[in-house]
Amino acid sequence: MMFMGHQIEKSKLMTKDQVVDYLKTHGEHYSSLSDIRTRYEEELGLDPVWNYQHCSDCFPGFFIVPVQEGFLSVPYDSVDSDDFEIIVADNIALLSAENLQYLLEEYRIYAEALMNAMAEMIAIAKAE
Repeated sequence: MMFMGHQIEKSKLMTKDQVVDYLKTHGEHYSSLSDIRTRYEEELGLDPVWNYQHCSDCFPGFFIVPVQEGFLSVPYDSVDSDDFEIIVADNIALLSAENLQYLLEEYRIYAEALMNAMAEMIAIAKAE
């Protein structure tokens, strides 16, 4: 599959069950997910994992992780100074095309609102 400008062999990706098992075995926190990111970076030549923090009706955030079956939502419910994001492995799920479309639109609305607000901030700062 072509993703992020790179041809990726699906067989080099972990399966959903492998990701869930790894996190449950090694700890449901960012440090364990970081191991998966490192593995992907070494095998694929890129880090294809994204952190999505703009969900208005879900966990405080989640990671989008490519796997052989598609793309996983790996949610976290808190962040601490030792383990960073605390993952809720029992809520890991595959994202459908509809889910991804919703997230894209939600992010687009957020980004446009932020850009408009910042443009106004610049205008106010220049006027002072």
